[in-house]
Amino acid sequence: MPNPHPLEAVAFGVGAGLLYWWFRSGSNEQTTELHHTHYNFVINNYKECEDAVKILRKHCEENPVLGFDCEWEWRSKGVDILQLCTHKRYCAVIRLCAMDTFPPSLCDLLNDSHVVKVGVDALEDAGRLSRNLNLTTVSTLDLRFVAVLTGEEPGSLAAMHERVVGVPLDKCLDVSESNWRANNLTQEQINYAAGDAIAGINIYKILAQKVSDVSVFEQYYDQKYDPYYHDKLNPIATNT
Repeated sequence: MPNPHPLEAVAFGVGAGLLYWWFRSGSNEQTTELHHTHYNFVINNYKECEDAVKILRKHCEENPVLGFDCEWEWRSKGVDILQLCTHKRYCAVIRLCAMDTFPPSLCDLLNDSHVVKVGVDALEDAGRLSRNLNLTTVSTLDLRFVAVLTGEEPGSLAAMHERVVGVPLDKCLDVSESNWRANNLTQEQINYAAGDAIAGINIYKILAQKVSDVSVFEQYYDQKYDPYYHDKLNPIATNT
């Protein structure tokens, strides 16, 4: 398998030292296949999690943004699976339910305000991680804010991915409500879980090109998206 093509990016400091970036010409290459062009890794234990976080951190040095999502068994109040995907197509499917304790490096990554975690209803996922596993997650960004601010129609993750990226996202209900605490995940479960995080980063990569400075999204970090109010936000997209 060839090495993933790294995206061109520029990072610079703004305000209280936060890092911001924009994706340049190489990033508008649309993904024509959702899973096989990415490196999906199932993380089962403490050591594997430490190793995965090192890779996530390394990629975030170039672009501090992660596709972010969680899965849980429908009767559960906690979180069973945490998915994080980088701009370099590395996706970690972390089985939190298989670990008694979590590496401090994972806690630090989730609690790092410089690393933005993008997804739909990301604040809800962050709340579950905090309430049930004591994993504080900050700098979440609901992609519906990004859509409205860039003149796109907000909606579900699957709907936005098909509109923005041009690739359908499989949201099979049977897989969604499957046993995420199983000792061994099926390939369908792995693809489903990874696909949500991959979709998040795919959508962001494209929409972020429509603004001259992505620091405009900062005011919407860690906010719950309310269609009644936020669907009326004025777009700030630029042709620059």
